[in-house]
Amino acid sequence: MPSNVLLLSPLRKPSGNHSTVQRIRSHLESGNLVCKEWDPADFDNEEEFLKKLTDNEVDFIIALHAYKAGKFLSDKVPIPYIVIFGGTDINQFYTDDDKLLKMSRAVGAARHIVAFSQEMMDKALRIWPHLDKSRTAIIKQGIQTRASSLRLRDYLVNQGHVSSSLVAEAYIFLFVGSIRPVKDPLYLVNTMAEWHRERADVLYVIIGPKHEEDYFAKFQEAIGRKDGIIYLGEMDIEDTHACMRDCSALVNTSESEGMAAVILESMDLGTPVMARCNGGNEALIQNNVTGFLFSSPEEFKDTANAFIKDAAVRSEVTQTAKAQILRGHSPEIERNAYHKLINDLKH
Repeated sequence: MPSNVLLLSPLRKPSGNHSTVQRIRSHLESGNLVCKEWDPADFDNEEEFLKKLTDNEVDFIIALHAYKAGKFLSDKVPIPYIVIFGGTDINQFYTDDDKLLKMSRAVGAARHIVAFSQEMMDKALRIWPHLDKSRTAIIKQGIQTRASSLRLRDYLVNQGHVSSSLVAEAYIFLFVGSIRPVKDPLYLVNTMAEWHRERADVLYVIIGPKHEEDYFAKFQEAIGRKDGIIYLGEMDIEDTHACMRDCSALVNTSESEGMAAVILESMDLGTPVMARCNGGNEALIQNNVTGFLFSSPEEFKDTANAFIKDAAVRSEVTQTAKAQILRGHSPEIERNAYHKLINDLKH
């Protein structure tokens, strides 16, 4: 009889969390496991979660995010579970005493703890120095992109954002991420608006869902009627991948990251990546080899201005980045790693 695995995670579409959960689910179901998904936001408290758990057939739990999903996990949970760290867990949430307490309960009772990179695991071990290393595993994200037939430049014209005469040769820098402070979507807005005034063929396109009401209002006010700044709102993952495929460069401006799936997906799609310096991004990108790193808006503009003029550099960087994805982010390796952990939970 197949085992039942609960995937406990924020499930908002589209998001990196949702993509990761769907990918893990596909891996597990390929091995004849039965999966169900619950969003921790649907529970008011731990008691409600535990009651639903006992009312349903669940053999194992995989929880994505030690705080958002793990806040309901502890030694009170009667079945074995795995916790996967999110970037916010080890970059932000641990500084909050209440969140740290809840994460520590979840981590302490977990059979296995997973991080996407060595850098993330090293941070986790500094937060929880007594963590049994035999329970830890590093499983890099396996990358699978599936771009739709949407054409970004045609879409921008059809939606009335730009003229067909401008868009054909435009340099389109694309931000993909939820509209929230940690992703810092406003970081380059003034710089890009100024650059657009100097060069009408430079555009900054932003794709991402509203995440926090107050910050979203600030975001809308800040982009206002700035020429050259185009907000497309929320798009499904296939259309987002199509936009990533068609843009001149993917831009990541996050204050902190764990392992940004959007960066890996852009590399897979053959799109150059420009990313703000932080621990997660620097672990993924070798500057001027697999992408471009910057530490200020001014440095971003200087780097972008140089690379759009050099097709040979763009080609070499994207080819090297694609090779990195094929070598280190294979879905097959990821699938085998999660099956191995589940098999261990059975014993």
